[in-house]
Amino acid sequence: MIRGGTFRVFGVEELKLVSPRGLSIPVEENPYLRIRLRCLSPRYMRVFWQGSEGKPILSPRVIQTPFDKKHFHTYWIPLAKPPEQKGKVERVGLFFGGRPGWVEIDSLAVCPFSLKEYMRDQWQEFCLPRPLNPATINFLQSPWLFNKPFASWLNIIAALIIILGAIFYFTAGDKKKIKIVSSIGFTMLVLWIIYDIRETYSQYQMVEEVYRSYVRPPPGEKTFPALGDFYGFIDLCREKIPQDSQYHFYPYPDWPYDCRIHYFLYPRRITSATWVNVIEGDDIPYHVVYRNPGVRHDAASGRLRRGDSYISRPGRIVGLFDEDSFIFLEDR
Repeated sequence: MIRGGTFRVFGVEELKLVSPRGLSIPVEENPYLRIRLRCLSPRYMRVFWQGSEGKPILSPRVIQTPFDKKHFHTYWIPLAKPPEQKGKVERVGLFFGGRPGWVEIDSLAVCPFSLKEYMRDQWQEFCLPRPLNPATINFLQSPWLFNKPFASWLNIIAALIIILGAIFYFTAGDKKKIKIVSSIGFTMLVLWIIYDIRETYSQYQMVEEVYRSYVRPPPGEKTFPALGDFYGFIDLCREKIPQDSQYHFYPYPDWPYDCRIHYFLYPRRITSATWVNVIEGDDIPYHVVYRNPGVRHDAASGRLRRGDSYISRPGRIVGLFDEDSFIFLEDR
């Protein structure tokens, strides 16, 4: 679908997008694929391309796309260089793997490499605020620079400095040894200070977000940032599900917060351990689906489907929060 000016596609475990033939991008221009996207589930991405005089080539690079609901991320991927391909690039394809979820593509272009544009994109990536996800408040993922975590670059540089320093130390004179060792220590200190400044800035942004949405508002309006949509979904459930009802709950995989929905929807009664809604003598008409792309409303049968199995009797959606979060009510 097209949503908000972006191309949005849903994938289960593997997803493949292939361009039509006839792109005709000259290989001599050293073409790159510049793609700007965000993934609403943990994903990895690979690219393949095919020239007019060659077989399809799969890029050796595997790009780990961060799970980030708010921000788009930009990647530059080299497509072909002589003598790997001859002629022109005619087809380009994207492979996505990982957990079920949506992929949103904001822009995609095959173009010559531009150092100015590349550095601008990398700087924007470096400055992006980190996503705050449930159970990760004490964990900060390193910002990305040149398609690698900044901490990885620091580790690589530190290892090279130590190796070269050791070589020079054992081959140079005494005065030169002291100068080399001092230079190594100063270089590593500068790099780690830069990294600490970036980490401090990220923590400041997270604390500011928590203060703005959780600390400052009055009690009835507090929302933990990583669960903001959950609280909105809770309001919808309270409106659509009577207090004396039972409901099934289908959260996204590995959802660790069943206790939250127990608490906020009480005295409504929850049951999560079910594949088929056939419980003799127990009427459970409501099905609550939260950020679970694996549960879908089958329009032909009017029932809920998970994989190849139906998990409800015929009914209708009585509360729609988004594509993956809704309330389904069985017909009586």
